[in-house]
Amino acid sequence: MDDKKLDELIQRVDLFHGLGRDDVAKIFSKGMTMRALKDDVVFFQGTVGNQMYIVLGGKVGVFKGDKCIAELRTGDMFGEMALVNKEPRSATVKAIESSHLFVLSESTFQYLLTKRVAVQLLLNIVRTMSHRLKATTANSQ
Repeated sequence: MDDKKLDELIQRVDLFHGLGRDDVAKIFSKGMTMRALKDDVVFFQGTVGNQMYIVLGGKVGVFKGDKCIAELRTGDMFGEMALVNKEPRSATVKAIESSHLFVLSESTFQYLLTKRVAVQLLLNIVRTMSHRLKATTANSQ
């Protein structure tokens, strides 16, 4: 991956805030990417997973039953709770349009990343989850 693309990812993806180009390049070398065609399900509510995803292009929807409760675009992450609490997925995620996703597994966190990078990623995950909780609370009032 070229430096320009890495710089763009560092700026657009909250998960990578506070990390340098070398760290992000290393993360990408350890993860994998996947394509999800329109209407493909990435994962189902109630299933257990150990991977999180970053939208590199396209758009995915987060569904509770038939209701889309959130749309995620380039730079957004989802599935991160699976890395934190090991509980069943709280929603179904499917592609609203053809999408390109980066997949980061729990084993990458545990075995392949330095502690400094893993801690920064986890702090970024917690920050994102906190923002989502705050937005949900504000919307329910």
